[in-house]
Amino acid sequence: MKHAYSLILPILLVLGGCLPSPFSTAPSSGKDDAAASGTSEQTPVEHFIAINEAGTLGAVDDEAFGGRVDITVEAVFTSAGGRTCKRAVVSRPPHEAEIVILCREDGGKWAMMPRVWGRGLQ
Repeated sequence: MKHAYSLILPILLVLGGCLPSPFSTAPSSGKDDAAASGTSEQTPVEHFIAINEAGTLGAVDDEAFGGRVDITVEAVFTSAGGRTCKRAVVSRPPHEAEIVILCREDGGKWAMMPRVWGRGLQ
């Protein structure tokens, strides 16, 4: 039973990040497509997930993830806060795969939720 609680905590942390932040900036006007998609500020992994649909496989170089990584966009879902989100698996052998969540903000930009199993965590 103790093991079950240790599995639930990371899931709750990821889904909690999908809720709207009271400290977020004002939504954009939506007139500038590049700004709305966030392509100028996104890492290569974020950009790949944002522009692709569920079932898409690919590989990109992203120093935030340690170099060349494989990405599988798994699903699009609605968070508890009503935001549209995408879940993807990012892997860089021999390291463990990491679940990455991006959610669409009010201005239309995709933003990555806090990384639970990122590099340096033990």
